[in-house]
Amino acid sequence: MGINRTEVRDFLKDWANTNSKPHFAVLIEGRWGCGKTHFVTRLLEDETFTDRKPIYLSVFGIADIQSLETSLFYASASTATKTLHKSVGLAGSIFSGALTLGTGGILGGTANLNKVVDAATSQLEQSAKNMDGALLVLDDLERCQIPMSELLGVVNRFVEHGDTRVILCANTDNLDDKHFSAFKEKVVGQSFLLASDPDSALASFITEIGQTEARELLLKHQGDILYLYGKSGFHNLRALRQFIWQLASILEKMKREYRQNDKLVQNLITQFFIFFIEFKLDLADETSSLKPQDLLGKYDEDRDEVRHVCEFSFDKDKEPTPKRRVFEKYEQHNGIRTVITVQNWISILTSGVVDADRLNAELAQSDEVAGVAAWPSWRRLWHLYDWDFSDGSETEFWSDVEDMQSNLKDGRYVEVGEFLHVVGVSIMLADHKLIDQTVPTTIAQLKTYIDEMFVTQLTDERCRGVTESFGRHLDSYDGLGFIGREDAEFKDVMKYLVGKMDAWHHTWMSEDAGKELLKFLAEDWVRFFGNLTIINHAPEQRYLDVPILATIDVKTFVDAWFSLSRHDERLVVGSIKNRYEYRTELLDAEGSWWRDIQVELSHRIAISKSKPRNVQINNLINHINSSIIEKWELRQFSEFSSGNSTDLSWMTRKRVGNK
Repeated sequence: MGINRTEVRDFLKDWANTNSKPHFAVLIEGRWGCGKTHFVTRLLEDETFTDRKPIYLSVFGIADIQSLETSLFYASASTATKTLHKSVGLAGSIFSGALTLGTGGILGGTANLNKVVDAATSQLEQSAKNMDGALLVLDDLERCQIPMSELLGVVNRFVEHGDTRVILCANTDNLDDKHFSAFKEKVVGQSFLLASDPDSALASFITEIGQTEARELLLKHQGDILYLYGKSGFHNLRALRQFIWQLASILEKMKREYRQNDKLVQNLITQFFIFFIEFKLDLADETSSLKPQDLLGKYDEDRDEVRHVCEFSFDKDKEPTPKRRVFEKYEQHNGIRTVITVQNWISILTSGVVDADRLNAELAQSDEVAGVAAWPSWRRLWHLYDWDFSDGSETEFWSDVEDMQSNLKDGRYVEVGEFLHVVGVSIMLADHKLIDQTVPTTIAQLKTYIDEMFVTQLTDERCRGVTESFGRHLDSYDGLGFIGREDAEFKDVMKYLVGKMDAWHHTWMSEDAGKELLKFLAEDWVRFFGNLTIINHAPEQRYLDVPILATIDVKTFVDAWFSLSRHDERLVVGSIKNRYEYRTELLDAEGSWWRDIQVELSHRIAISKSKPRNVQINNLINHINSSIIEKWELRQFSEFSSGNSTDLSWMTRKRVGNK
């Protein structure tokens, strides 16, 4: 456990100002981000702490003693007092041959303190004279490239042969230099382990904010920020400081009327903290690897108005995803309904730029500003039992009923989750006789809507969203559970919907999916092959187990193939052949398709007048034969021999061209 910082400060003040020379350095230890740098720099900036000239130098990245000497010389050369000096960077030494270390001993691993000290030159001694009577802080020891024995030998020169007080700052967990422990005993007389001190650090970070109104808001919501910081469990003050600076830029861009909306500001702070710490900085272990784009649902990328971040899990025994663990950590069990669109949050997180016009326009549509007036009619009707009809709002209620039915008539409900909310609300209204239709009539109308309106506007993304994101146990969307989801009437409509979507998707896969995929061959190489086989950085991998190639017209495929450069043309078969390494069953449907490709290639040779080009095409035929056809034929022979031939083709292939 870290020691109280006030006690550390008191010790350092006595140590720095004592007239007798302590002849030892002080080590401030602590994990990365615990606030070591902030702690010592605040001491150096405090006029009452010491009369010594403060010098701060980060040794992060300094490669050798010569570079260190140069940085120390610059940092100590000023005669001004009470100025916080910082390293001028890793400039090359202005002193030719400034240090000459003894051979063998130091770099050979047998160096002792005397040899290191003797290696100091007159220029280093000049730096020592400049720093005599100073308070020197050397930060980031664990990220210095100089061997620790040499670095601490230089420190010893200052504390033993001058009147410099030296504070060393390091995350000693990352210091594995074998000389460190031995030299620490000789040079460091006292060490302190600092724990994270978020209360005082946050107060300090907020005082650094120059925008008055933003600073006042941060002070007002200081408790909320500390609560979130505690929930995070990371204890990283550097991350907290970054968050405060970024948050201030958002608050500054908000209209004054919105800054005065406490609930809006509180929710904005909560959302930005979670998104910034967990998705932007991703401070969790490497297995999480969350990024801003993960805030969107898997099939929400093309939707600009998404205002809900969620991750539902219907399998109680399944290990929660990293995204789900984040929501549970901050007790956001139903996800987060955002004050601005998720796309805007992603833009702010990735670019660091806040578009004031867009920000305020979206805040105006938030629940916290517009209230229930900004909700779609079905959402207000979902809250039927919360309505206070004594306030004369019954007119609005009937208006919402009419609006929802009008939207149904016009086919405006195209998202699966939203439509199922409309299903639940419609059945509820019919059951309570709040609409003219009976429950059976309502169910029939909803099924007609599915046939005539919903299915006709389907996309592959929405269908896959049901099977891959929701699963087959849909029970909520947009933070709300479906009304009557356990009732037979609701399940009847949902089963009908899923069945129709399956049928549509089956047809789409057999007729249109291959055509859409083929467009990527010339436009987006990674996307095309990433859909077929495992490659790095593929944006999607839809057809790793689906015999999609068998649905593509042979002649059309060859035309697209030949539109590539000759270099890329040669790579096609080699890029696809790995598809069959671990999924040989795909050859049952695609093997004969590749045979047809060979036939089409032979036809191209027959009608070509270019002998060199025919050589190239014939090479493609041979490549297909050795990489794919031989595997297919071997599989056919094995299945025939075993008497267990299996046709895994699940789609009707429509073929055009030579066979």
